[in-house]
Amino acid sequence: MIWIVRCLLLIGGLAVWGWGQEKAYGIWSLGFLLAAWVMLEPRLRPALILLPVAGMTGVVALIWQQSWL
Repeated sequence: MIWIVRCLLLIGGLAVWGWGQEKAYGIWSLGFLLAAWVMLEPRLRPALILLPVAGMTGVVALIWQQSWL
């Protein structure tokens, strides 16, 4: 069962990397996929502390891309 989820995450990551790379939400989507992968992998559980930092980095990146700033 976990192999199915890993394959779906990989396929989703490749799709976002290929299709959404030029779009503002491409990096944001990759961040969500990375967070889902970290939450599923038992060996990566200590890295969960980094997820809020990564989320705030994504928010700052999206705000930074706004033209009104």
